[in-house]
Amino acid sequence: MVVRWLLPVVLAAVLVIVGLWGYNQYQQNMEYSNYMENLYQKSFYELVGQVGDIETKLSKLMVSGDQGQSMIILSDVWRQADAAQINLGQLPLGHLSLIRTSKFMNQLADYCYYLTKKTGQAQMLSVQEMNNIGELYNNCARLNRELKVLVDSINSGGVKWGEIRQAKVKAELNEDSGNIIEKQFTKIEKTGIDYPTLIYDGPFSETLQQRRDIRIKGETIDQKQARDIAASFVGKDRVAEINDGPQTTADIETWGVYIRTKDGQGSIFVSVSKKGGKVVNMISDEAVKAARISLDEAQKNAEKFLADKGYNSMIPTYSQRFAGTLVINYVYKQDDVIIYPDMIKVKVSLEDGDIIGFDARNYHIAHKKRNIEKPGLSLSEARKLVNPRLKVNSEAMAVIPTESGAEKLCYEFKGEYGGDNFIVYLDANNGKEVNILKIITDENGSLAI
Repeated sequence: MVVRWLLPVVLAAVLVIVGLWGYNQYQQNMEYSNYMENLYQKSFYELVGQVGDIETKLSKLMVSGDQGQSMIILSDVWRQADAAQINLGQLPLGHLSLIRTSKFMNQLADYCYYLTKKTGQAQMLSVQEMNNIGELYNNCARLNRELKVLVDSINSGGVKWGEIRQAKVKAELNEDSGNIIEKQFTKIEKTGIDYPTLIYDGPFSETLQQRRDIRIKGETIDQKQARDIAASFVGKDRVAEINDGPQTTADIETWGVYIRTKDGQGSIFVSVSKKGGKVVNMISDEAVKAARISLDEAQKNAEKFLADKGYNSMIPTYSQRFAGTLVINYVYKQDDVIIYPDMIKVKVSLEDGDIIGFDARNYHIAHKKRNIEKPGLSLSEARKLVNPRLKVNSEAMAVIPTESGAEKLCYEFKGEYGGDNFIVYLDANNGKEVNILKIITDENGSLAI
């Protein structure tokens, strides 16, 4: 009799406990969904504001007749475009779906940075450069119009960013999709412009983007394994909460992982390759208030970070300081040969030295042990082929990517002419000139064009 009476009570208690647990899980999921929705909304509205501001400033630039004012406007556009690209990367859309839009903002920032330096050296903008600015303005205005369509839809409650995050990521956006976000970004992806290619990520970044022969080896991993890898990469002792993020199906297929840290400094997004379980990139939304450490300290932190993660024989090449952060490009060095295709970017907070960004996409695409044969020319023979007007300061041997996606062994000569810095690349086998880069350097870093 006691057992018959006790069983319903136990079952009722279990049901209550399960119900409370389920409700608690539901509340946590709702809190997380709301948190992510707010994060996406913040990034999107900041992007919209930045694009609108860029459009306005470009229109002012076209009618400005004062060189000093032009320099100020160009500098503002450069920084706004850089910030817009960061916010674009925070949106829950597959990397492949935003490649052209991100590249447009990247090149816009580069071009305006280049023109800022030119006007800062008391040089007038050419007719062709002003025409380029006009084309940039037209494309930016079109981008702004398409973004405003999204603003109206989101404000009316017609769409939520969480719906995109929860959906399976497609290889490319579909213009026939019923989702207004996908429709509009499909139109945005058609934005393009032809103007001088400026290399923001250091030499050969445009060529590196064309590589498709992925070098990642290893077993295929699942989402749970990706969460463990991401937590270890960030530091398990820092993890307060971990959740699944969007997958990507671009050149490197990845699992996405969102991590909220215990220190309350914001969230971190980590992409882990489905094959081999390699961390492809990491980005933190940690706010940087003010620069407190030196650039040398930041570089030491970046190099220690790479060494701790198992990336050895990496040397710094180019860097760029922006809004309290320093982005440093590292390339692999095999013996005494610089391997430019194997590139990793590290972003360091100048407030506290934290690593808030990591991008090893190019490294994982290209990295391998290379069989570097003895070149047809000696260094001394190649040196004689360099234009004598270039005052050579340093020389090295390097592997560089070509337009076709192949690689070429070259001699690299860094030097100075007329107060400007250049890098000349000669084919190590026949001495032919392969490439010439001009280096623009200021207190914020260096840019190769």
